[in-house]
Amino acid sequence: MKKLFLPFALVSIVACSSSTDDETQTSDASITGKWSLDKAEQYMSKNKETKVYNPSECEKKSIHEFRLKDMTSTIFEPVNNICEQTDVVTRKYTYNAMTKKFWYEGEEDYPYTISKLTSTDMVMEDHTNDTDGDGIPDVVKRYLKRIN
Repeated sequence: MKKLFLPFALVSIVACSSSTDDETQTSDASITGKWSLDKAEQYMSKNKETKVYNPSECEKKSIHEFRLKDMTSTIFEPVNNICEQTDVVTRKYTYNAMTKKFWYEGEEDYPYTISKLTSTDMVMEDHTNDTDGDGIPDVVKRYLKRIN
């Protein structure tokens, strides 16, 4: 599961807003703040299946704090059945609110798409890896909840 989560920690089908949304996507919503992973989905093009990953209570303690130009991920994982902080990583990033593209410094060729951004929810999509080996990039969606 580290393969699914770690690329973000070292951190689309475009979501549409409708009148039934809990909160409308707004242009003034910001990625700055503290976020935690609520769940992740991986769509595999080879067999047209979606795998859902729900982090453990321990993993939900991981925090991804976005500031204006950098972010710090503090990662918690179960180690021998004990919840432990296993890593802290700070990286610079760029987010273009117009194109909804996000990338880490030095990884401009591997952007993420922010397909949903509200004051409480963010969905980051990764279309860069072919995890099932069929030659087509698979889609990984990370659903985050604001915690501050």
